[in-house]
Amino acid sequence: METYDYAAFDKSGNRLTGSVVASTAREARDILRSRSLTPVDLRQVKNKEQTKSRRLGRVSHKDLTQATRQLAILIETATPVEEALKVVALQFEKSAMRGILMDVRSRVMEGTRLSDALHAHPRTFSDLYSAMVASGEASGQLAAVLDRLAMDMEAAQEVRNKVIGAVAYPIILSVVAIIVVILLMVYLVPTLVEQFDSLDQDLPPLTRFVIGLSNGVIKYGVFILIGIAGLVFASRQALKNREIQLRWSAFLLKVPFLGNLIRSINAARFARTMAGLLDSGTPALASMETALHTLRNSTMRKAVTEAAVKVREGSPISTSLRQSGTFPPLVIQMVAGGEASGDIAKMFTKSAEYLEGDFNRVTTVFLNILNPLIIILLSFVVLLVILAMYMPMLQMVAL
Repeated sequence: METYDYAAFDKSGNRLTGSVVASTAREARDILRSRSLTPVDLRQVKNKEQTKSRRLGRVSHKDLTQATRQLAILIETATPVEEALKVVALQFEKSAMRGILMDVRSRVMEGTRLSDALHAHPRTFSDLYSAMVASGEASGQLAAVLDRLAMDMEAAQEVRNKVIGAVAYPIILSVVAIIVVILLMVYLVPTLVEQFDSLDQDLPPLTRFVIGLSNGVIKYGVFILIGIAGLVFASRQALKNREIQLRWSAFLLKVPFLGNLIRSINAARFARTMAGLLDSGTPALASMETALHTLRNSTMRKAVTEAAVKVREGSPISTSLRQSGTFPPLVIQMVAGGEASGDIAKMFTKSAEYLEGDFNRVTTVFLNILNPLIIILLSFVVLLVILAMYMPMLQMVAL
């Protein structure tokens, strides 16, 4: 999608300026004509807006959530959009959000739709965010859509905080374990080896193994790190290829335990977005085409894209998702129930809540098991090194 600056006349002959987001210049003109405007000048904004957005800086997820919540409250109380944007912007003194919201306000006052103004700052407002705002504008439920967006972002932030809090300790413990092992191999083992050289006896196999490992770390440690970094870089570059990305995503879904977690969290994100779009009055097909952008797994995203084609042909959502073979059966069953009862948005919400709760429970149990395992592993490695170093001494005493 590209941004186009325009100048146009309305039915009363007033000259208006603003910007519009479209795939091509022809589509941009069609959009303007649909608003009863006659375009007289249309210019594509190449990189100016992205540069401006980049210059304003990045916005934290917390600030974006807070701004969305405040906008929802103000617009729900019938505050004009431009006034609401100004009030919310003034709440952020040191955040880049202030400049971004004031820029959005300027565009809105020039006649640009809110969703198009937000789209001019893609680093802050994702395509999904702008699409949901656009659906709210079209259905007249902008306040409800912003409220739903804020709720979803708060829920996502809560899950993110729980995961970060849960994995912080294991990560720190793992880093400490690696550092301790490296220090033992680089400093302690070579010191003790000098003493063993004076002994006229064969060293135990375990001692020889640890000494060989230590020599390998000292001689080739830098090359090993460079190799690992190169492998990571090559993997990231390879995953930019769509075919490789699809194969990798499909492989991850088949991995025991991990595949279920990936499937659940992606399905939960998709279900929550679908619920928000359907509640705002967005048609089911348009909701699917928007919500599929929340799927991080390429295989699931491709499956939903194909399912949307079947929905366009008249197939029910539940049937299309079932045929994709990538969504949890519970979600499909609940969606089918929602289609039968006529309240599919509610069933998508319940599905998201269940999947998020299940994800939290599983990850909590897993991390509670992982922490003692890391401690046990670290203790075992340290004990192994100490035992390897003292075995020759014990052997000499025994003689």
